[in-house]
Amino acid sequence: MGLFLRTILVDDEPIASANLEALLKAYPEIKVIDIISDATTAVEAILAKKPDLLFLDIQMPGKTGFEIVKDLMEANQVPSIIFSTAYDQFAIEAIRHAAFDFLVKPVNPEELKQAIVRLQQLPSKPSQAEQLTRLIERTLSKPKIKISTTGGFSLINPSDIIYIQADWNYSELFFDQEKSELATMNIGSLEESLPGNDFFRISRSLIINVTYLKKVNRKKRQALLVKDGKEYIFPIPLLNIRKLERFLDYGTSCPTS
Repeated sequence: MGLFLRTILVDDEPIASANLEALLKAYPEIKVIDIISDATTAVEAILAKKPDLLFLDIQMPGKTGFEIVKDLMEANQVPSIIFSTAYDQFAIEAIRHAAFDFLVKPVNPEELKQAIVRLQQLPSKPSQAEQLTRLIERTLSKPKIKISTTGGFSLINPSDIIYIQADWNYSELFFDQEKSELATMNIGSLEESLPGNDFFRISRSLIINVTYLKKVNRKKRQALLVKDGKEYIFPIPLLNIRKLERFLDYGTSCPTS
């Protein structure tokens, strides 16, 4: 690591960049060489200036932070990255899974210090290929879906959904045994927005995420799903068991009874 960490801040909110720049003045080893507010021009500037470190916002108009990372990855020029984001559980889980550092806005000085300390403790910038691949797979390859709710709308990572239960003209999405969200959409409309390869409607009122499907019992006509060691058992008509088998074998589906 050189004498200075040549650093670029990318954030469409000038106030957020100004606050972060002010906090970074406590670290003489970090030299801010550019502040970029237009995400659509960020990649070109980063490739031209070749920074050592990037503070990268996630939610920006024109291009997200994840899309910027993908472009840098394709150019084979990725600096060390510390993400910043307003509280977005989907983004935070993806960043954590890929083992990147992140800061929740407004940036807490102590959390900033801890991120910089971790960065400085690295003997050299590690290979990020595996980290970047995991990040892209969890974000851009499987985009979130928008569901209407009583209070507005929510953005949901489909892979978090275990099953969906119809409730008259509403649908309840279940993420674990304690966490769910009610959508003001009937189950048919919701089904159309789901990734076709991962979800199957086992009855008129129930859609399951086949990622969590562990076993189907023909005799009892039950489907068993497992997530984080917890079991979920649902009735499934015999005809739909056959359709589910075809779906799993060939990736094709047909209306359920």
